[in-house]
Amino acid sequence: MELAVLTITAIGIFLFSISYIKFAYEGFKHHFVTGLLALVPVINIIALPTLWDRTRSMLMIGLVGLVAAIAAWFAGADKAFEAVQADRNTPIITTQNLSGTSDPSIIDNSARLRSKDIFLTSLPGKALYRLDFESASPTQIRNFAGRIVRITSTDHIVTDGRIQNFTPSSVFIEQPGDGNIAYEMMLSNIKSVDVMVKRAAR
Repeated sequence: MELAVLTITAIGIFLFSISYIKFAYEGFKHHFVTGLLALVPVINIIALPTLWDRTRSMLMIGLVGLVAAIAAWFAGADKAFEAVQADRNTPIITTQNLSGTSDPSIIDNSARLRSKDIFLTSLPGKALYRLDFESASPTQIRNFAGRIVRITSTDHIVTDGRIQNFTPSSVFIEQPGDGNIAYEMMLSNIKSVDVMVKRAAR
């Protein structure tokens, strides 16, 4: 039944469209202004007496098609059309591969959600470790190449950064945000050194 009313509606609209195009075409054949009038709904009634002899058979067919389309629409074609649209917009979710073979590209949405929940619940409730500074002797600074340190100079200036390189008398430290630019600091000016270490969380 739903397919029948949809078919009748489609045929009726098609017949009415053909008659409308034929009416406008005959209007332009008669005169340009008549064609323009024939194109405009409601106003095209003005051109009807002029074009009636040429288009009456087609207009009658179009009128019958329009009435049939309206009747079929109110008979249930509107609900059938909405049902078809809803079916097209409903995603298909399957847990079984149609080909019978395993395909990693076909994944059930619910399975992915369950995997996400399992992953979140498996995360620890607190941090596993924390970063902290540990005091070290300034004479051990050469052992900390590549490590993040906090150096206090003899004039009490504190410098944080990563040790990049050494010379016999100085150390080069890259500070955060400097774009790999290392600053030289004399070893003789270092008062204390703290090196960043990883400690177990409390």
